[in-house]
Amino acid sequence: MSHRLHADTVTLRYGERTISQNLSIAIPDGSFTAIVGPNACGKSTLLRTLSRLLTPAEGRVVLDGRSISDLPAKEVARRLGLLPQSSIAPDGITVADLVARGRYPHQSFLRQWSPADETAVAAAMAATRVDALAARTVDELSGGQRQRVWIAMVLAQETPILLLDEPTTFLDITHQIDLLELLAELNAEGRTIVAVLHDLNQACRYASHIIAMRDGAVVAEGEPAAIVNAELVEQVFSLPCVVIDDPVSGTPLIVPRGRFGAR
Repeated sequence: MSHRLHADTVTLRYGERTISQNLSIAIPDGSFTAIVGPNACGKSTLLRTLSRLLTPAEGRVVLDGRSISDLPAKEVARRLGLLPQSSIAPDGITVADLVARGRYPHQSFLRQWSPADETAVAAAMAATRVDALAARTVDELSGGQRQRVWIAMVLAQETPILLLDEPTTFLDITHQIDLLELLAELNAEGRTIVAVLHDLNQACRYASHIIAMRDGAVVAEGEPAAIVNAELVEQVFSLPCVVIDDPVSGTPLIVPRGRFGAR
């Protein structure tokens, strides 16, 4: 299996605090990879490192055979799109203008705005259902609407790899499923998707590859059906549960025992 994006024995730190040490991760090409684990286990730190927002204290991240730190920023942005956990839009910017910023990596002194850019922006806005909001300013939107606009901007980059940090944040259940269905469609069309997800059942249903983390280390990785069981869930999340087949998708479905399990 080939891996355009991987991390080799990286040590990740914030100041003096070590998050992960000697961590190696390979993202399978063409996969929908979900990174899961409890709060503060290092999921977002890993994603930030894969996207070059955070430089490893040791080791390196490799993109297409080269250390990602050696690649020009625009070159990285043409290959890899990132939706961070929180983003701030410029005051007064419209939805259409913010989404259009996703085309920046494709611009140059010689190549300005083109029909291809227009098509990419329109397609991204339609896919995330924000086209009707095009003329509105981002700061007047609800949290869920803003999240969809940011996702549209990332889609407009048209990169073969998409990294998304908790993309379902602020979305109600309908829009969560809409977004995950969209990511699954993009994955089926050939894009590699890497997403930090909190809902393990959603990860099992939509992801083809899961990386389960705890305390900065990878506990298990692989196809959901191959690795997700009650023992793993308790090891990673400290949650007693039963794992059954999802009646719709056939993927693992986690049913917490909770207080009712003692009856």
